[in-house]
Amino acid sequence: MIMKYLMRLIYRTNINSKMKFRLMCLIDLLKYFKKDLFKITLLATLLMVFVQTEIIKSQSPEDNIGNFQVAFSTNVFKGVYLNDATAGAKALTETLIKEYSRKQYEVIPPATFTTVKELESLLKLEEVEVLIMHATEFLQVKNSDIVEPICVAVRDGSPYDIFYLLVNKKSNYKKIEDLKGKKLLVGSPFEGDIPVIWMDKLLKQKKLKQKDKYFSKIEYFDNALPAILPVFFNKADACIMTKSLFETVAELNPQLSEELTTIEISQPISIGLVTIRKNISSQDLKDDIKNAFLNLHKTANGSQYLNIFRIEKVIEFKEEYLLSTYKLLEISKK
Repeated sequence: MIMKYLMRLIYRTNINSKMKFRLMCLIDLLKYFKKDLFKITLLATLLMVFVQTEIIKSQSPEDNIGNFQVAFSTNVFKGVYLNDATAGAKALTETLIKEYSRKQYEVIPPATFTTVKELESLLKLEEVEVLIMHATEFLQVKNSDIVEPICVAVRDGSPYDIFYLLVNKKSNYKKIEDLKGKKLLVGSPFEGDIPVIWMDKLLKQKKLKQKDKYFSKIEYFDNALPAILPVFFNKADACIMTKSLFETVAELNPQLSEELTTIEISQPISIGLVTIRKNISSQDLKDDIKNAFLNLHKTANGSQYLNIFRIEKVIEFKEEYLLSTYKLLEISKK
C-alpha cells in the first residue's frame, strides 16, 4: 500500500523526469525488504519525506531564500566615489528587500558595467535582477530584448534634463561656429557620454568637423565648478552642463547667471532608467522591485541615496520618455 501511494504521489507532481526515474528505482528496492517490516517502513518513510521535499521545491521556489543583485552603469557613478556609491547601494538594496519583498533574499554586493558588452555578459549569468543605466545605454540593448525598463529618474519635477553650451557674455561668442579652435570644458558628473553625443550631433547638423578636430582642446570633469569657473574667469571659451546643474550653481553664486549665456540648448533628454532582467520568471518579484523603487523617496535612506545623484524620485516608465533619446542617437523607434 505504501509503495502504491508513493507511485501515485510521484506521477501526480511536477518533479522532473530524471528525478521520477530515480525515485521509481528506489521504490523497486523496497520490494527486496518486503519480509523485513522495520526496514521497509523506515525506507518508505524516508522516501516519502524526500518526495515531499522535492514537491515543495518544484511547486514553491519563491519560498526559498535566493540571491539578489543590482548592477549600475559606471557612467551613473561619475562624480561620486565608486566605493562609497557601491557600499551605499548595497545597504539601500538590503533595506528595500526587507521592506518591500515578499520573499527573503541575500543581497550580493552591486556589480558595475561600463560597456554594452559587459552589460550583456552580466545578464547571461542571470544573477543580476536590477540594472540602472542611462537611456542611451538602454537603447543600445533594447532590440536584444534582455532588459525591461520599469522606472525613470526625476529631477526638479521632470524625467528630462537639458544641456547648455555656455560662454562668457564678454567673449562675443554668439554661435557654435565661433568656437572653432577654442577650448571646451564638459562638467556633467551624472550624465555619462550624453553631452558628448549631443555635441557630436550638433556639429554634424551644422556640417562642422568632429569635436576632436573642431575644438583645440576638450576637458572632462566629474564636477560642475571646474568646468564653469574657467569660463566665468575667461580661462576657457565654453562649457557644457545640464540646465538643472547650472541653475543650482547659479543659485549659490548669482553672478554666474549674469556673466554667462547659452548659445546652444539641447532637446529634453531622459535622465536615467531603472531596468530589470526580462527573463525573471516571478511576477511577484517584478512587482516588488517596481514598488520598492517607486517608494524609494519616501524612506530616509532612499531619499539620502537619491540626493547623492541629485535625483528627486523615480516614477513609472513610459515609452514616450525615450522619444528625445531616439532622436539624439538618430535611431528609429521599433
